[in-house]
Amino acid sequence: MELKKSILFKIIDYNCEFRTLNESDINQDYVSGLKEQKIYIENIPIHVSISSQKKYINNIIYSKGDTICGLFINNELVGTAGVQSSTSYSQYIEIPAEYVASIGIFLFNKGYRGMGLGKTLVWSATYLCHNSIQADWFGAGMAIENIPSLQSFLSCGFRQIYEDEENCIVLLNYPELTKPEIIQDKTVSLIH
Repeated sequence: MELKKSILFKIIDYNCEFRTLNESDINQDYVSGLKEQKIYIENIPIHVSISSQKKYINNIIYSKGDTICGLFINNELVGTAGVQSSTSYSQYIEIPAEYVASIGIFLFNKGYRGMGLGKTLVWSATYLCHNSIQADWFGAGMAIENIPSLQSFLSCGFRQIYEDEENCIVLLNYPELTKPEIIQDKTVSLIH
């Protein structure tokens, strides 16, 4: 689904925007990043191309329960966050499953790694979905060895609720969301 709102904010001296992706945002850097990250992202097809990803993004935009947003720094796409309604968390919380949004993050531009953009993606996806579709519960699952992803979620207020040898699950009720310090308070604007 296409979210009708977006977020504008600043990190250091960078102008940032977080909004629904569209097919014109897909470029070779994005596709190359997907190919490199197959170890952590389960649903990447064997053959990834710009045209296949444009089709994939278009399908998400026209779906009812899924969305994918991009983090743009100075108008350059550097990462994405996919959000979908999920029933996989209903065993951990006692609310109707349709109120839980599952988040997956992907920071593909290596030049921006180490700045805290993983937690920026987590915060942005949670904040935007709460303010666009009134989602209150958010969850995420990740491979146990994906420490950067886990830390990104935990630093935004998510609690780890499950762990086994391979995976862990985190969960958040929206009032517990913590904004990363790198996002400048007075610059955050929700745009319609």
